[in-house]
Amino acid sequence: MIIELDKLKREPCEYWLRLFEDGKLDVHQAFKEHYSQYDWLYDYSDYDLIAWQIEKECFNWEKDSWAVAAHCSHLLDPKLYNWEDYSCHVAQFCSRLLDPERYNWEKHTWYVELFCPRLLYLRPKTI
Repeated sequence: MIIELDKLKREPCEYWLRLFEDGKLDVHQAFKEHYSQYDWLYDYSDYDLIAWQIEKECFNWEKDSWAVAAHCSHLLDPKLYNWEDYSCHVAQFCSRLLDPERYNWEKHTWYVELFCPRLLYLRPKTI
């Protein structure tokens, strides 16, 4: 996915600015080669990289599931989502999608307590 510098709401930091060539950047490739900056991209542009990556079947669910919960929860696939590492983001950003069977209660119970305490009753009794 190619993004254009002049269509961004805010200029990226110097590190990312250097990656643009003629005001354009293949952001999908840049995220693969450098590091993912979904928060910045979604806060300062109208580009929907996650939807594009999911459509092209190249989204890294293992590493970047948190970004789906944070930026486009309507695309969250409970079967592909990395519940082990990123359950907390579901509790924080899209608690309506919290799956008590998949949620990592041992590591992330406190996120439910903080962001959606009404769902604590879903916690297994063994925790």
